[in-house]
Amino acid sequence: MKLKQVLLVIVLLVLFACESDEAKFARAEKECSQKNSIDKLEVSVYGYSPKNENSIAVKIIRSGEIVVDYQDTITKKYFDSLRLRRDYTIAKNILLTDTVIVKVANGPTKKLYGFTYAVKPHYAMMNHNFGCEFSSYIEDGTKLEENSVIFKKGSQ
Repeated sequence: MKLKQVLLVIVLLVLFACESDEAKFARAEKECSQKNSIDKLEVSVYGYSPKNENSIAVKIIRSGEIVVDYQDTITKKYFDSLRLRRDYTIAKNILLTDTVIVKVANGPTKKLYGFTYAVKPHYAMMNHNFGCEFSSYIEDGTKLEENSVIFKKGSQ
């Protein structure tokens, strides 16, 4: 009898201690509404030779003025050697209202703006939660549901 009571108390505690999905979603939504910047932007480069096509130029424009303007070198190490993929991180604070201009080697120049966050589900073995993630941006007038910029040699 005592074991049943203890078990009942434990089950009730677990049920009352669990946060509802609506509350988890509302918390993540509030977190998203308070975000006004991203702290880094990932760039993936496919098909560009590391010998002579390893430069990247970045400009961040805020309220009509260039606040960041630099050139750097993309690592020569392949992340994926089959697709000749290399990665670069723009490790700058980018406001959601900023415009970012990115050019890789002799490839196309991409204009990025309209950065947004979205609430996404996070699943684990024993629970699920919601979190606020950088989810999309506009690239040259086209909205992309991506969290990284992709350059593929031979395509725009």
